Amino acid sequence: MSTGLGAALLAILTVPTVVPAALLIVPGQRVGPVVLGMRMVQVFQYLGPPAAQARSEGSGRFFWPQRGITVRVDVEGHVDAIFVEHPRYRTAQGLGVGSELAELLRTFGPTDQAQEDRNTLILAYPHLGISFALDKSRGNRVQMVVVYRPMKP
Repeated sequence: MSTGLGAALLAILTVPTVVPAALLIVPGQRVGPVVLGMRMVQVFQYLGPPAAQARSEGSGRFFWPQRGITVRVDVEGHVDAIFVEHPRYRTAQGLGVGSELAELLRTFGPTDQAQEDRNTLILAYPHLGISFALDKSRGNRVQMVVVYRPMKP
């Protein structure tokens, strides 16, 4: 391979992923148009009516399975967490559902906020407002991303 072709190939492989704003996961802030703190009326304007909802004491959840999005609200009806289960949503670094453990660690580094059971590994970065659930039976790949307000150290 000529050095010119090799350099061009390397440049293509190292170009950062460009994620459209409608699909961008921003830790501690938003997923696409759904922003933490937003009222559900606004969420409905962007996502339409939910396929299902569940209420529990102090919060509620609204589900859009076709979009791979679940939104949790607090008692005042404001978004306090966004759960992502569709691979089209990505962070600015290109991470999301389907990403490998090694990719997460290269981007976010190790965390002391990890939980594990037989099938799932959860890596939490509370100071950033993002957590990743990885499926251990499928090669430690992300199966869910959760965005929430960053917590003070």
